[in-house]
Amino acid sequence: MKFFAVRAGSIALAVAACFALQSFAVGKGDLFFRLVFLAGLYVTLAVSLNLINGITGQFSIGHAAFYMVGAYGAGYMANNYAGSWGLKGPLLMLVLLLIGAVVAAVAGLVVGLPSLRLRGDYLAVVTLGFGEIIRIFVQNSPPLGGAYGLTVDAQFKFKYVWMVWLLAILCIAVCRNLLKSAHGLPFLAVREDEIASSAMGVNVTRVKVTAFVIGSAFAGAAGAMLANFDGFISPTSFPMELSFTILTMVVLGGTGSITGSALAGGVLFYIPEYLRDLKPVSGSSLVAAVIAVIAAVYVVKRIADHYHGDKGKRAALYLGTIIAGVALQMILAAVFKNVPSLANANFEASKLRMVIFSSTLIILMLLRPQGVFAHHEFSWSWVQRLFGKKVPTTAVSV
Repeated sequence: MKFFAVRAGSIALAVAACFALQSFAVGKGDLFFRLVFLAGLYVTLAVSLNLINGITGQFSIGHAAFYMVGAYGAGYMANNYAGSWGLKGPLLMLVLLLIGAVVAAVAGLVVGLPSLRLRGDYLAVVTLGFGEIIRIFVQNSPPLGGAYGLTVDAQFKFKYVWMVWLLAILCIAVCRNLLKSAHGLPFLAVREDEIASSAMGVNVTRVKVTAFVIGSAFAGAAGAMLANFDGFISPTSFPMELSFTILTMVVLGGTGSITGSALAGGVLFYIPEYLRDLKPVSGSSLVAAVIAVIAAVYVVKRIADHYHGDKGKRAALYLGTIIAGVALQMILAAVFKNVPSLANANFEASKLRMVIFSSTLIILMLLRPQGVFAHHEFSWSWVQRLFGKKVPTTAVSV
Protein backbone atom coordinates (compact mmCIF):
# COMPACT_ATOMS: atom_id res chain seq x y z
CA MET A 1 0.00 0.00 0.00
CA LYS A 2 2.84 2.37 0.89
CA PHE A 3 4.53 1.62 -2.43
CA PHE A 4 1.46 2.61 -4.45
CA ALA A 5 0.87 5.67 -2.27
CA VAL A 6 4.42 6.89 -2.95
CA ARG A 7 4.03 6.27 -6.69
CA ALA A 8 0.64 8.03 -6.82
CA GLY A 9 2.05 10.95 -4.86
CA SER A 10 5.03 11.17 -7.19
CA ILE A 11 2.78 11.22 -10.27
CA ALA A 12 0.50 13.87 -8.78
CA LEU A 13 3.49 15.98 -7.78
CA ALA A 14 5.00 15.72 -11.27
CA VAL A 15 1.76 16.74 -12.99
CA ALA A 16 1.26 19.64 -10.57
CA ALA A 17 4.85 20.78 -11.17
CA CYS A 18 4.26 20.86 -14.94
CA PHE A 19 1.19 23.08 -14.60
CA ALA A 20 2.96 25.26 -12.01
CA LEU A 21 5.84 25.72 -14.43
CA GLN A 22 3.36 26.64 -17.16
CA SER A 23 1.75 29.28 -14.94
CA PHE A 24 5.12 30.67 -13.84
CA ALA A 25 6.47 30.93 -17.39
CA VAL A 26 3.39 32.66 -18.82
CA GLY A 27 4.27 36.06 -17.38
CA LYS A 28 7.99 35.90 -18.14
CA GLY A 29 7.81 36.69 -21.87
CA ASP A 30 8.13 34.68 -25.05
CA LEU A 31 11.90 34.17 -24.76
CA PHE A 32 11.71 32.63 -21.30
CA PHE A 33 8.75 30.53 -22.39
CA ARG A 34 10.71 29.18 -25.33
CA LEU A 35 13.71 28.39 -23.15
CA VAL A 36 11.48 26.41 -20.78
CA PHE A 37 10.01 24.57 -23.77
CA LEU A 38 13.40 23.72 -25.29
CA ALA A 39 14.80 22.64 -21.92
CA GLY A 40 12.03 20.04 -21.66
CA LEU A 41 12.86 18.74 -25.12
CA TYR A 42 16.56 18.41 -24.32
CA VAL A 43 15.80 16.55 -21.11
CA THR A 44 13.72 14.06 -23.14
CA LEU A 45 16.45 13.70 -25.75
CA ALA A 46 19.22 13.21 -23.19
CA VAL A 47 17.33 10.66 -21.10
CA SER A 48 16.18 8.69 -24.16
CA LEU A 49 19.73 8.53 -25.52
CA ASN A 50 20.95 7.47 -22.08
CA LEU A 51 18.72 4.40 -22.38
CA ILE A 52 20.68 3.42 -25.49
CA ASN A 53 24.19 4.54 -24.62
CA GLY A 54 24.27 4.51 -20.84
CA ILE A 55 21.93 1.75 -19.69
CA THR A 56 22.39 -0.66 -22.61
CA GLY A 57 26.01 0.31 -23.34
CA GLN A 58 25.74 1.07 -27.06
CA PHE A 59 27.40 3.98 -28.84
CA SER A 60 24.84 5.83 -30.94
CA ILE A 61 25.67 9.33 -32.18
CA GLY A 62 22.75 9.82 -34.55
CA HIS A 63 19.98 10.65 -32.08
CA ALA A 64 19.14 13.89 -33.85
CA ALA A 65 18.07 11.82 -36.87
CA PHE A 66 15.16 10.27 -34.93
CA TYR A 67 14.34 13.69 -33.52
CA MET A 68 14.13 14.86 -37.13
CA VAL A 69 12.07 11.87 -38.30
CA GLY A 70 9.48 12.48 -35.59
CA ALA A 71 9.31 16.20 -36.38
CA TYR A 72 8.78 15.71 -40.10
CA GLY A 73 6.43 12.76 -39.65
CA ALA A 74 4.16 14.70 -37.28
CA GLY A 75 4.46 17.88 -39.36
CA TYR A 76 3.51 16.14 -42.58
CA MET A 77 0.48 14.48 -40.96
CA ALA A 78 -0.60 17.77 -39.38
CA ASN A 79 -0.52 19.52 -42.75
CA ASN A 80 -2.28 16.88 -44.80
CA TYR A 81 -4.62 14.95 -42.52
CA ALA A 82 -5.13 16.65 -39.14
CA GLY A 83 -7.88 18.92 -40.48
CA SER A 84 -10.14 15.94 -41.24
CA TRP A 85 -9.78 14.36 -37.80
CA GLY A 86 -11.98 16.87 -36.02
CA LEU A 87 -9.56 17.09 -33.10
CA LYS A 88 -8.37 20.26 -31.38
CA GLY A 89 -6.11 21.40 -28.57
CA PRO A 90 -4.23 18.95 -26.37
CA LEU A 91 -5.98 15.92 -27.88
CA LEU A 92 -4.73 16.80 -31.37
CA MET A 93 -1.26 17.43 -29.96
CA LEU A 94 -1.33 14.04 -28.25
CA VAL A 95 -2.24 12.27 -31.50
CA LEU A 96 0.53 14.07 -33.40
CA LEU A 97 2.96 13.25 -30.61
CA LEU A 98 2.08 9.56 -30.89
CA ILE A 99 2.54 9.73 -34.67
CA GLY A 100 6.00 11.23 -34.26
CA ALA A 101 6.90 8.55 -31.72
CA VAL A 102 5.65 5.69 -33.92
CA VAL A 103 7.40 6.96 -37.05
CA ALA A 104 10.68 7.38 -35.18
CA ALA A 105 10.29 3.97 -33.52
CA VAL A 106 9.82 2.33 -36.93
CA ALA A 107 12.93 4.15 -38.17
CA GLY A 108 14.79 2.94 -35.08
CA LEU A 109 13.67 -0.62 -35.78
CA VAL A 110 14.74 -0.42 -39.42
CA VAL A 111 18.16 0.92 -38.44
CA GLY A 112 18.53 -1.24 -35.35
CA LEU A 113 17.81 -4.71 -36.72
CA PRO A 114 20.76 -4.85 -39.14
CA SER A 115 23.17 -2.50 -37.36
CA LEU A 116 22.92 -3.36 -33.65
CA ARG A 117 24.85 -6.57 -34.23
CA LEU A 118 27.77 -4.17 -34.60
CA ARG A 119 29.64 -2.78 -31.62
CA GLY A 120 31.45 0.35 -30.54
CA ASP A 121 32.76 2.63 -33.26
CA TYR A 122 31.10 0.63 -36.04
CA LEU A 123 27.65 1.26 -34.58
CA ALA A 124 28.51 4.95 -34.13
CA VAL A 125 29.41 5.24 -37.81
CA VAL A 126 26.15 3.56 -38.86
CA THR A 127 23.96 5.84 -36.74
CA LEU A 128 25.87 8.90 -37.89
CA GLY A 129 25.45 7.82 -41.51
CA PHE A 130 21.73 7.28 -40.95
CA GLY A 131 21.45 10.87 -39.77
CA GLU A 132 23.07 12.15 -42.93
CA ILE A 133 20.86 9.92 -45.10
CA ILE A 134 17.73 11.34 -43.45
CA ARG A 135 18.97 14.92 -43.88
CA ILE A 136 19.77 14.44 -47.59
CA PHE A 137 16.45 12.64 -48.16
CA VAL A 138 14.49 15.51 -46.62
CA GLN A 139 16.45 18.12 -48.57
CA ASN A 140 15.47 16.42 -51.81
CA SER A 141 11.79 15.75 -50.96
CA PRO A 142 9.43 18.53 -52.14
CA PRO A 143 6.47 17.16 -50.08
CA LEU A 144 8.61 17.72 -46.98
CA GLY A 145 9.60 21.23 -47.98
CA GLY A 146 13.00 20.35 -49.40
CA ALA A 147 16.00 22.41 -48.37
CA TYR A 148 13.81 25.42 -47.54
CA GLY A 149 11.84 23.70 -44.79
CA LEU A 150 8.32 22.68 -43.89
CA THR A 151 5.67 25.03 -42.54
CA VAL A 152 3.43 23.16 -40.10
CA ASP A 153 -0.23 24.19 -39.88
CA ALA A 154 -0.92 22.92 -36.36
CA GLN A 155 0.82 25.65 -34.35
CA PHE A 156 0.18 25.89 -30.65
CA LYS A 157 2.33 28.94 -29.85
CA PHE A 158 3.70 27.30 -26.66
CA LYS A 159 0.17 27.23 -25.20
CA TYR A 160 0.59 23.66 -24.03
CA VAL A 161 4.21 23.76 -22.87
CA TRP A 162 3.19 21.65 -19.87
CA MET A 163 2.90 18.76 -22.32
CA VAL A 164 6.60 19.04 -23.11
CA TRP A 165 7.52 18.54 -19.49
CA LEU A 166 4.98 15.76 -19.06
CA LEU A 167 6.72 14.03 -21.96
CA ALA A 168 10.08 14.52 -20.24
CA ILE A 169 8.73 13.12 -16.97
CA LEU A 170 7.17 10.17 -18.81
CA CYS A 171 10.51 9.44 -20.47
CA ILE A 172 12.27 9.59 -17.10
CA ALA A 173 9.64 7.36 -15.49
CA VAL A 174 9.79 4.72 -18.24
CA CYS A 175 13.58 4.54 -18.16
CA ARG A 176 13.70 4.57 -14.36
CA ASN A 177 11.09 1.83 -13.95
CA LEU A 178 12.80 -0.25 -16.63
CA LEU A 179 16.14 0.15 -14.89
CA LYS A 180 14.81 -0.65 -11.41
CA SER A 181 12.72 -3.68 -12.37
CA ALA A 182 13.59 -7.22 -13.37
CA HIS A 183 12.99 -6.25 -17.01
CA GLY A 184 15.99 -3.94 -16.83
CA LEU A 185 18.47 -6.59 -15.76
CA PRO A 186 19.09 -7.84 -19.33
CA PHE A 187 19.84 -4.24 -20.42
CA LEU A 188 22.41 -3.86 -17.63
CA ALA A 189 23.85 -7.28 -18.38
CA VAL A 190 24.35 -6.37 -22.05
CA ARG A 191 26.06 -3.16 -20.97
CA GLU A 192 28.51 -4.96 -18.70
CA ASP A 193 29.39 -7.91 -20.93
CA GLU A 194 27.58 -8.99 -24.10
CA ILE A 195 29.31 -12.35 -24.32
CA ALA A 196 28.58 -13.31 -20.72
CA SER A 197 24.96 -12.15 -20.94
CA SER A 198 24.48 -14.12 -24.16
CA ALA A 199 25.93 -17.20 -22.48
CA MET A 200 23.37 -16.77 -19.67
CA GLY A 201 20.50 -16.84 -22.17
CA VAL A 202 19.95 -13.12 -22.81
CA ASN A 203 18.88 -12.31 -26.36
CA VAL A 204 21.44 -9.54 -26.86
CA THR A 205 20.15 -8.37 -30.22
CA ARG A 206 16.55 -8.14 -29.00
CA VAL A 207 17.61 -6.18 -25.90
CA LYS A 208 19.63 -3.70 -27.93
CA VAL A 209 16.90 -3.27 -30.53
CA THR A 210 14.29 -2.75 -27.80
CA ALA A 211 16.37 -0.04 -26.17
CA PHE A 212 17.00 1.54 -29.56
CA VAL A 213 13.31 1.56 -30.47
CA ILE A 214 12.19 3.01 -27.11
CA GLY A 215 14.87 5.71 -27.20
CA SER A 216 14.04 6.57 -30.81
CA ALA A 217 10.32 6.78 -30.00
CA PHE A 218 10.86 9.37 -27.28
CA ALA A 219 13.19 11.35 -29.56
CA GLY A 220 10.51 11.29 -32.26
CA ALA A 221 7.87 12.47 -29.79
CA ALA A 222 10.15 15.38 -28.86
CA GLY A 223 10.50 16.17 -32.57
CA ALA A 224 6.72 16.19 -32.96
CA MET A 225 6.53 18.72 -30.13
CA LEU A 226 9.12 20.93 -31.81
CA ALA A 227 7.36 20.87 -35.18
CA ASN A 228 3.93 21.69 -33.81
CA PHE A 229 5.09 24.34 -31.39
CA ASP A 230 7.46 26.21 -33.72
CA GLY A 231 5.28 25.82 -36.80
CA PHE A 232 8.33 25.55 -39.03
CA ILE A 233 11.13 23.00 -39.35
CA SER A 234 14.02 22.63 -41.76
CA PRO A 235 17.07 20.35 -42.13
CA THR A 236 19.18 23.06 -40.47
CA SER A 237 17.09 22.60 -37.31
CA PHE A 238 18.69 19.16 -36.86
CA PRO A 239 22.43 19.56 -37.59
CA MET A 240 24.97 16.82 -36.98
CA GLU A 241 26.42 18.67 -34.00
CA LEU A 242 23.05 18.36 -32.25
CA SER A 243 23.67 14.63 -31.88
CA PHE A 244 27.06 15.36 -30.33
CA THR A 245 25.49 17.88 -27.94
CA ILE A 246 22.95 15.30 -26.75
CA LEU A 247 25.72 12.71 -26.39
CA THR A 248 27.73 15.21 -24.33
CA MET A 249 24.77 15.67 -21.99
CA VAL A 250 24.61 11.91 -21.41
CA VAL A 251 28.35 11.53 -20.80
CA LEU A 252 28.73 14.51 -18.50
CA GLY A 253 25.58 13.74 -16.53
CA GLY A 254 26.87 10.23 -15.92
CA THR A 255 26.62 7.40 -18.39
CA GLY A 256 23.85 5.20 -17.07
CA SER A 257 22.41 7.82 -14.70
CA ILE A 258 18.90 8.96 -15.59
CA THR A 259 19.12 11.76 -13.02
CA GLY A 260 22.41 12.95 -14.46
CA SER A 261 21.11 12.96 -18.02
CA ALA A 262 17.99 14.90 -17.02
CA LEU A 263 19.94 17.58 -15.14
CA ALA A 264 22.66 17.81 -17.79
CA GLY A 265 20.00 18.15 -20.50
CA GLY A 266 18.58 21.23 -18.79
CA VAL A 267 21.82 22.81 -17.55
CA LEU A 268 24.02 22.29 -20.62
CA PHE A 269 21.24 23.60 -22.83
CA TYR A 270 20.91 26.72 -20.66
CA ILE A 271 24.62 27.65 -20.43
CA PRO A 272 25.05 28.78 -24.07
CA GLU A 273 21.75 30.67 -23.92
CA TYR A 274 22.75 32.46 -20.71
CA LEU A 275 26.11 33.47 -22.19
CA ARG A 276 24.35 35.35 -24.98
CA ASP A 277 23.44 38.17 -22.59
CA LEU A 278 26.82 38.67 -20.91
CA LYS A 279 28.48 42.06 -21.18
CA PRO A 280 31.73 42.53 -23.15
CA VAL A 281 34.79 41.23 -21.32
CA SER A 282 38.09 43.09 -21.19
CA GLY A 283 41.26 41.34 -22.29
CA SER A 284 42.82 41.69 -18.85
CA SER A 285 39.86 40.03 -17.13
CA LEU A 286 39.68 37.27 -19.74
CA VAL A 287 43.37 36.34 -19.51
CA ALA A 288 43.25 36.48 -15.71
CA ALA A 289 40.19 34.21 -15.69
CA VAL A 290 41.88 31.65 -17.96
CA ILE A 291 44.99 31.50 -15.76
CA ALA A 292 42.95 31.27 -12.55
CA VAL A 293 40.72 28.50 -13.93
CA ILE A 294 43.71 26.45 -15.13
CA ALA A 295 45.38 26.80 -11.72
CA ALA A 296 42.20 25.90 -9.83
CA VAL A 297 41.52 22.86 -12.04
CA TYR A 298 45.09 21.63 -11.52
CA VAL A 299 44.83 21.94 -7.73
CA VAL A 300 41.38 20.32 -7.58
CA LYS A 301 42.62 17.45 -9.74
CA ARG A 302 45.61 16.94 -7.44
CA ILE A 303 43.34 16.88 -4.40
CA ALA A 304 40.99 14.38 -6.02
CA ASP A 305 43.86 12.07 -7.03
CA HIS A 306 46.07 12.22 -3.94
CA TYR A 307 43.95 13.16 -0.92
CA HIS A 308 42.04 10.24 0.56
CA GLY A 309 41.19 11.58 4.00
CA ASP A 310 37.97 12.76 5.57
CA LYS A 311 35.24 13.83 3.12
CA GLY A 312 34.55 17.01 5.08
CA LYS A 313 38.20 18.09 4.88
CA ARG A 314 38.25 17.28 1.18
CA ALA A 315 35.16 19.44 0.62
CA ALA A 316 36.86 22.24 2.59
CA LEU A 317 39.93 21.94 0.37
CA TYR A 318 37.76 22.16 -2.75
CA LEU A 319 35.97 25.23 -1.39
CA GLY A 320 39.26 26.86 -0.45
CA THR A 321 40.62 26.21 -3.93
CA ILE A 322 37.60 27.87 -5.53
CA ILE A 323 37.89 30.91 -3.26
CA ALA A 324 41.63 31.13 -3.96
CA GLY A 325 40.93 30.91 -7.69
CA VAL A 326 38.47 33.82 -7.53
CA ALA A 327 40.98 35.88 -5.54
CA LEU A 328 43.74 35.02 -8.01
CA GLN A 329 41.56 36.14 -10.91
CA MET A 330 40.88 39.51 -9.27
CA ILE A 331 44.56 40.08 -8.47
CA LEU A 332 45.73 39.13 -11.97
CA ALA A 333 43.02 41.27 -13.60
CA ALA A 334 44.23 44.30 -11.61
CA VAL A 335 47.83 43.58 -12.65
CA PHE A 336 47.01 43.06 -16.33
CA LYS A 337 45.16 46.37 -16.49
CA ASN A 338 48.61 47.95 -16.61
CA VAL A 339 49.30 46.15 -19.88
CA PRO A 340 47.86 48.44 -22.63
CA SER A 341 47.31 45.66 -25.18
CA LEU A 342 45.16 43.72 -22.70
CA ALA A 343 43.44 46.67 -21.04
CA ASN A 344 42.27 48.11 -24.37
CA ALA A 345 41.06 44.81 -25.83
CA ASN A 346 37.38 43.92 -25.46
CA PHE A 347 35.67 40.68 -26.39
CA GLU A 348 31.96 40.15 -26.91
CA ALA A 349 30.81 37.40 -24.61
CA SER A 350 28.20 36.27 -27.14
CA LYS A 351 31.01 35.41 -29.57
CA LEU A 352 32.94 33.57 -26.87
CA ARG A 353 29.97 31.61 -25.59
CA MET A 354 30.75 28.38 -27.44
CA VAL A 355 34.42 28.64 -26.38
CA ILE A 356 33.30 29.05 -22.76
CA PHE A 357 30.81 26.20 -23.19
CA SER A 358 33.40 23.82 -24.61
CA SER A 359 35.92 24.82 -21.93
CA THR A 360 33.33 24.02 -19.26
CA LEU A 361 32.86 20.57 -20.77
CA ILE A 362 36.62 19.94 -20.83
CA ILE A 363 36.94 20.98 -17.19
CA LEU A 364 34.10 18.69 -16.14
CA MET A 365 35.63 15.77 -18.02
CA LEU A 366 39.01 16.37 -16.37
CA LEU A 367 37.58 16.60 -12.87
CA ARG A 368 34.79 14.03 -13.17
CA PRO A 369 35.43 11.68 -16.12
CA GLN A 370 32.74 9.25 -14.95
CA GLY A 371 30.15 12.04 -15.15
CA VAL A 372 28.62 14.15 -12.41
CA PHE A 373 26.30 11.41 -11.13
CA ALA A 374 28.18 8.39 -12.52
CA HIS A 375 25.67 5.51 -12.02
CA HIS A 376 23.84 7.11 -9.07
CA GLU A 377 20.21 8.18 -9.09
CA PHE A 378 17.94 10.53 -7.20
CA SER A 379 15.39 8.71 -5.01
CA TRP A 380 13.06 9.42 -2.13
CA SER A 381 15.24 7.27 0.11
CA TRP A 382 18.17 9.54 -0.73
CA VAL A 383 16.07 12.56 0.30
CA GLN A 384 15.22 10.86 3.58
CA ARG A 385 18.87 10.10 4.27
CA LEU A 386 19.74 13.71 3.41
CA PHE A 387 17.54 14.87 6.27
CA GLY A 388 19.03 12.32 8.67
CA LYS A 389 16.28 9.71 8.55
CA LYS A 390 17.42 6.10 8.65
CA VAL A 391 16.32 4.04 5.66
CA PRO A 392 16.45 0.21 5.47
CA THR A 393 19.26 -1.03 3.26
CA THR A 394 16.83 -2.75 0.90
CA ALA A 395 15.14 0.60 0.18
CA VAL A 396 18.30 2.49 -0.58
CA SER A 397 18.75 3.29 -4.26
CA VAL A 398 22.28 3.57 -5.62
